[in-house]
Amino acid sequence: MRVAVRAAAVTGALAAALSVLPTTAFAAGSPGAVTSVSAVPGAQSGEIKVSWRASGARTDKFRVETALTPFGSSNDGRGASTVTVSGSKRSVTLSADTVRKAGAAPATGNHLYVRVVPVDQTRSGARKGKASALVATTSRAVPPPTTGSPLRIASYNIRSAKYDGDDRRPWSQRASGVAADILTVQPGIVAIQEASPGRFGALRQTESLQAALIRADPAMARYTLTRSSVYVAPGTPHGSQAARLLYDSSRYQLLTPCTDTTVLNGAALDYSNTCSFDLPIAPGDSPIWQRSAAYAEFMDLATGKTFLAVSAHLDYRHSKKASLEAKYNELRRVQAATIWANMNLIRKPGQPVIVAGDFNASQTDKGGNAPHDYLVSQGFYDAAGAERQVDLDLPSLNHFDTTLKADPQGYARRVDQILVYGTVGSKTFAQVVKQKDPARNSDHNMVYADVVLPTF
Repeated sequence: MRVAVRAAAVTGALAAALSVLPTTAFAAGSPGAVTSVSAVPGAQSGEIKVSWRASGARTDKFRVETALTPFGSSNDGRGASTVTVSGSKRSVTLSADTVRKAGAAPATGNHLYVRVVPVDQTRSGARKGKASALVATTSRAVPPPTTGSPLRIASYNIRSAKYDGDDRRPWSQRASGVAADILTVQPGIVAIQEASPGRFGALRQTESLQAALIRADPAMARYTLTRSSVYVAPGTPHGSQAARLLYDSSRYQLLTPCTDTTVLNGAALDYSNTCSFDLPIAPGDSPIWQRSAAYAEFMDLATGKTFLAVSAHLDYRHSKKASLEAKYNELRRVQAATIWANMNLIRKPGQPVIVAGDFNASQTDKGGNAPHDYLVSQGFYDAAGAERQVDLDLPSLNHFDTTLKADPQGYARRVDQILVYGTVGSKTFAQVVKQKDPARNSDHNMVYADVVLPTF
């Protein structure tokens, strides 16, 4: 009995003594924190170099954790992977093969989110110390060909005039700004989305865009839409017909016969399905969900070489319910597959193909970026995997917000994409955007890329 009482007293005294010790005493055995980290493109194409600072106290190894989406205390990002290095290391170069397996090879245009975690391996298991902050980078880009046919390709969702009642700036106020954006960048080809062929007043939105471009460039009047009228007969149930292609007629020649009318019983009707094709809809969808893509074949007047271009605006639906989100993501993948199948029906051997537009999906979507990933799997190169990237820290869908929030890791959500088949590498991928702008010309930023098409 006395022994039991004494033991209790000692235990109580010890507990009292421990209660007044600094709480850091309990963490004395934890690995030293990683106090800073950086991730940059490596020396060779496809590589990423990660460097960090840490005391190395009680650290047997470091875990370099990566994912395609941001993640927190547990590496729960999409496509999560880990590379483990010795506790004596303070940097590591992730090989091109490691980066490829993690989902961020140069052709994907994807970036990797990275953090470093110190680990102490003990008999009872691994103890982790304080991890670094989360950073992100793309891998070292593949250099574009040194010879060939340079092409600046742009994609621009100009926001349909049918939403004028909902937007702070109607199309009549925005048209000149959209034209100015295009003329400032001077792309050879522009994939346009939401250029409605419906009439808003005297002109269709397609026609008013063409008119705005002529007013802005009266001496040259270079930019021409391949089509301006509707794709289906009036009265036909159908969804968006607003994907269009615009080209610089001083540098490129339109080879595909794109006509705005259909001759029926000797009469020219104001519609045509030329230079367009329908994209699939989901089972159970009504025809109003049917979207059309625009395509055309062009020739570079300087080299005589030809290529195909497609403008697409994929299904916009998303859901917080995982199963429904997966359904919509799969629909967009099938729409991308339909684009590629249609181009394979008409393209010549070795002929480059450009697919650009509003994919309504991005790398940072938890459900994935299925249309993009499908095209990359077929040999397309995402032009965002460029030697020079401009303003990718701002979202490409700006919602007409006056001030855009810069992404802390430098890569904001980007639904507007440009992919090229038949070449590799990209010199520049850029957004035309100001972080603060009270008078934006659209709810999307124009994006553009400088690529080099083969001339052999």
